[in-house]
Amino acid sequence: MVGIGPEGLDSAVARVTICNWAEKVILDTYVKVDAEITDYRTFVSGIEAKDLEGDNAMSLSDVQTLVKSILHGKILIGHALENDIKALQITHPWHDIRDSANYPPLMKESETDKSVLRPRKLKELAQDKLGMDIQCLGEAHDPIEDARAALALYKAERMEWEKYVMKKVATAKLNKPPSSALEGREGQPSGRGSPPNQIPVQQLPSNPPPPPNNGYPQPRPLPPLKQDLNYMYHRSRSAPTPHNHHGYRQQRRHHQQQQRQHLSSYDQAYYHQHHHQQHPPQHYLY
Repeated sequence: MVGIGPEGLDSAVARVTICNWAEKVILDTYVKVDAEITDYRTFVSGIEAKDLEGDNAMSLSDVQTLVKSILHGKILIGHALENDIKALQITHPWHDIRDSANYPPLMKESETDKSVLRPRKLKELAQDKLGMDIQCLGEAHDPIEDARAALALYKAERMEWEKYVMKKVATAKLNKPPSSALEGREGQPSGRGSPPNQIPVQQLPSNPPPPPNNGYPQPRPLPPLKQDLNYMYHRSRSAPTPHNHHGYRQQRRHHQQQQRQHLSSYDQAYYHQHHHQQHPPQHYLY
């Protein structure tokens, strides 16, 4: 980054470098700065005026489009990524960010308050955790070297790091405020300790209408079928077989004809449908 504004205190992105999982560089480009640069920070960034004024420098909008397409659906790994994302003016899902500056096992306790954790420098982490010497004194920082160091830190802590992220995601889901569309008015408390949403009694109809029957009138109740012991059908395999089959069929047919005489044409259709649903046709062996 380079400094803009009074005394160069504000930062603007001037170079973007991205490596893949195999530590291969897939993007390394200079970025044109629209604002006036007041401090190139060459001793740290290694960037000079000729780098940003040449044909190799891309516009910020083109870099933003390229970076977002590369990072889409991927985990972003780095150190102090909040500053990089802010300078690039892009966003990335928090659960897809692995920042070695904000991972508690890689942070240090505050000197004044032991319960407060502070970020450590990437140079210190690379030396303590990886035995690597980066950002040597008197030399400009190499963004490719820094990216590979941050990636190596993540690989060394990957298993525990992912467990830590999974716990944060689970906690965030449990503490997520409910949608106002589901809970009623915005700001209404919800959860186990809050009262459920209630509908005023006067808004409920006293006599709700019956459900529609596809435009047809409600059918009258059917007369009960007579269960005459004279033609009871024994379907059990071990039961004795009825001897007068012909008489049984005649009695049952006569009973059905008597019932049809008392039904209208509409009720007959409904009766047949209802009867076949309740008493599906079966095949018997004698």
